[in-house]
Parts: sequence; structure tokens; C-alpha cells
Amino acid sequence: MDVEELAKLFDGLAHPLRLGIVALLSRERRPIYLNEIAKELGISRGLAKIHLRKLEKAGIVKSRLVIDEEKGKALRFYELIPFSVFVSPESLGRWLYGD
Repeated sequence: MDVEELAKLFDGLAHPLRLGIVALLSRERRPIYLNEIAKELGISRGLAKIHLRKLEKAGIVKSRLVIDEEKGKALRFYELIPFSVFVSPESLGRWLYGD
């Protein structure tokens, strides 16, 4: 992972609600519908959507649109993209300066 990718990851994780979303998706280990995420976290659908977009842009989650023909709706489900990161002052030095 280069320094740009690391910064993008940190930017995506840099909010308590986004950390909560990541924790929820990790715990559930399945794609979860937008409304279910909002309900589980006690936030509005709109606020959940804003944070999920940020996580998607950072490459932390991916979404999939499912058409429910019976209800005439398109439902967006989100799932976690596995990642791992370990950061220490020394590792940052290696990323930044190649030490």
C-alpha cells in the first residue's frame, strides 16, 4: 500500500459513524440494505448514505443494486471489502521516505 492509498483509507475511516458502519458490516459478514444500516446505527437514511458513499469512494465498501420487482424498488446493499492496515511511526517513515 502506498502513501496515497493509506491516506485515502484513513480519510474514509475518519468519522465515528463510518467506523460504526465498518464494524457493523464486519460483524454481520453479509451485504446489508441501506435502510437496515441506518436503523441499526440509529441515524437517518440520508446520513447513512452520505457516509456509505465516502466509504465506497475510499474503497472500503462496495455496493450492489438489487431490483425488487414485487415492490417496484431498487434496493442498494453494501458489503465490506476486506482490508488490513498496521501503522506505526516507523512504517509511516518507510511509506513516505522509503527507509
